[in-house]
Amino acid sequence: MKTNQYLIDFYNNYDENSRLTLKHGTVEFLTTMRYIEKYIRPENHVIEIGAETSMCLSI
Repeated sequence: MKTNQYLIDFYNNYDENSRLTLKHGTVEFLTTMRYIEKYIRPENHVIEIGAETSMCLSI
């Protein structure tokens, strides 16, 4: 598979947690947390596969 160095560099240097503290990112974060809290119970286990920032996993 051919890699795209631009994408690799972009995601290695992108600060996703900072994005989530901005106005639009805050809405996304709160919406994500709403669904996590609605559907994930304390007795459940979640396997994180790199689809979300650690900011959402700190609950």
